[in-house]
Amino acid sequence: MKENLGAHIAALRKTKGMTQEQLAAVLGISAPAVSKWETDSSCPDITLLCPLARALGTNLDTLLQFEETLTDEQIAEHINQIIEAGRAKGKEPAEELLQELLHQYPASVPLKYNAVAVLTMFEMIFPEVPEEKKAKWKQQKKELLEYIRVNGTAVYCEQAVMQLASMALMEDELEKGEQFLKEIPEYTTDTTMLWAQLYLKREDKDKALEVIQKRLFTLVCQMQNCLLLLADGKVQPDAVKGLEICEVYRRMEEVFGCTAGMSDGIFAEVLLRAGEKEKALESIVRFVDAITGQVQVPNPLLFSAAVKIKEGQEASSKEMRKMILEGMLTDESVAELRDDEQFQAALGRLRASI
Repeated sequence: MKENLGAHIAALRKTKGMTQEQLAAVLGISAPAVSKWETDSSCPDITLLCPLARALGTNLDTLLQFEETLTDEQIAEHINQIIEAGRAKGKEPAEELLQELLHQYPASVPLKYNAVAVLTMFEMIFPEVPEEKKAKWKQQKKELLEYIRVNGTAVYCEQAVMQLASMALMEDELEKGEQFLKEIPEYTTDTTMLWAQLYLKREDKDKALEVIQKRLFTLVCQMQNCLLLLADGKVQPDAVKGLEICEVYRRMEEVFGCTAGMSDGIFAEVLLRAGEKEKALESIVRFVDAITGQVQVPNPLLFSAAVKIKEGQEASSKEMRKMILEGMLTDESVAELRDDEQFQAALGRLRASI
């Protein structure tokens, strides 16, 4: 028996949707006794183990966590056998194999996760089954996902909650769907489509538009950061290819209006590597004009609701301008340009902005 028996009992109880009081009533004991089990202050009496397992909808091996585990390869092999049985022999043999496997390994989170996919596949392979059977499969999927939500690792848990949220929205259980979505940590899983679906079902098109535009803005910025890395001389020493990457960045600026003018800073670095000093100087001048001016509003067609730009907002922070000024004064790559009048004028504008 493992040391985390209390947490395991609590997880099984929550999966069944039972309170401590309800479980205690089934077993004929007090609620504080159940609480002590779940906090590992005490252990269930041996005479209560079998009734406890039955009350929690499991068996004694699973309750005490004695069952063997399946490897990912073994799970994949079993799932393939179930699918092949369904195609060759029909739904009854396939479903029987699946249920036997779940009964044999009732605590395997990866197996339960794959079983959800199998039940979904059953719906596609056997479209002629009665609605009652489809409803039964759907209910089992919910139970499997709920178990994963409570007992699974972070990755499995998030994927289970995503599916539970999707199912809730499909059934117009909007409050439940929203609660599931709120459980998913921000920036770990893309829930944009589900949030948009939720808002659209509530006939709140403005919120749906905003959540889509915010996600698009984030993705565009991430793509631009990747292009910056690709154009870096350490990653792409070929200056010709570096310039082609810069052109892609500039086209993104033109289409999306994000970080408008910043591409000239990248162009300048790559042009210097290519020996194109005059063009590099022109890019530096345009870059300084961009960072010392006002921020350009991103494409309003794509970002009007999500990205709020204040009138007169500066294109860059003072700290960023200080850093760029320091680079223009000390970086050896622009040493040959420092005596040029255009370069000195750009330096003057940059100093004045600080």
